[in-house]
Amino acid sequence: MSVIKRRPITIPEAKKLLEEGGEEMGPLQRRVLDYATRFSKLDFEEAVRLVEELVSEVGLERETAVQIANCLPRSQEEIRTILGRQKIISEEDLTRILEIIKRHAG
Repeated sequence: MSVIKRRPITIPEAKKLLEEGGEEMGPLQRRVLDYATRFSKLDFEEAVRLVEELVSEVGLERETAVQIANCLPRSQEEIRTILGRQKIISEEDLTRILEIIKRHAG
């Protein structure tokens, strides 16, 4: 596999890329695929839609939206932990994030 473009991706996106790679996987790729299979909480399409909505509706940076999609926090406190001190966010936006997560993760 060669690097075509660098951007943050969700665990389900990584899983799909590895499964579709077509080339024989090395040990590292096999370990990453195993990890992605175990820890994917959403399917590929749902993860992509979740990230897109978090970016467009809430204005999160893609990297932060990807972390949220990978972790699927269930409370405002968990979201604040992911955000850390990098961004101050309103209660309204935290509630919107949780609503978006619930739509995609049930």
